[in-house]
Amino acid sequence: MKELYQEVDRKTSEKFGENSLAYKTITNGIYTKNIKGSQFFWNTNLGVYLPKNQRVVSLREMENIHDLDENFFSGFYTDTPQVVLRTNKDLYSKNQSILENLVKQVKKEGFEFSPENPLVISNLRLIKDKNSNNLYGLTLELGDNSVLKNDSRFAYSKSGEKIQFGSKDKTVYNNKDNGLSRVCLNGNCNLNARSGNLASSDDDGRVVLVSDAEGVALKILEEYKLNLENEEQKQIDNIKNKYKKAREILEE
Repeated sequence: MKELYQEVDRKTSEKFGENSLAYKTITNGIYTKNIKGSQFFWNTNLGVYLPKNQRVVSLREMENIHDLDENFFSGFYTDTPQVVLRTNKDLYSKNQSILENLVKQVKKEGFEFSPENPLVISNLRLIKDKNSNNLYGLTLELGDNSVLKNDSRFAYSKSGEKIQFGSKDKTVYNNKDNGLSRVCLNGNCNLNARSGNLASSDDDGRVVLVSDAEGVALKILEEYKLNLENEEQKQIDNIKNKYKKAREILEE
């Protein structure tokens, strides 16, 4: 998967321009050398370059995984390639430009949305935007494969409550009653749809999950866990070496 990440990074740089704001947004907080990081733009962009039988795990697929193993998502954070739309104004000002453009498209398709009946949108296209008012350098556009569905589970009033998640329950946090937000599962296995910063990411437990036609491939997660085990072993070896040196000094 490391090779895939590096290839996607190279192709994204070629497509949008290495020095463009669009490229910097997509790759923000993504670490291609150790396949860490997760954010809406990268996860959406990654899906474009995956083999035909693979895709970035969606909200529905997360529910299916959770049905099989409630603790599967413990200890790491992962985003879906989806956004939640609640209103046509966003208090997180960085979103306003892409929000206005997206709202026009959504209304043209005849969809309604509100803080109590938000719209979950999947399979958006990332288009480079040179407008100086667009602080992401990208617009979100509906395509032939885009899916729009109202989902009252993400209503603002349900924040902190248990909602239906697959065949089981899960706590959801929707402490945002306006604009756009991303959708993720955090390390505590809670569903989070309150973050308006669509590009925020780091290497602290964030990974992207990829599935295939035969179920969840989880290659990225497997490599991530292997990296953690290797780092843990290095730390153990380092402590043992320090302890050995300390003993040698004391015995002199």
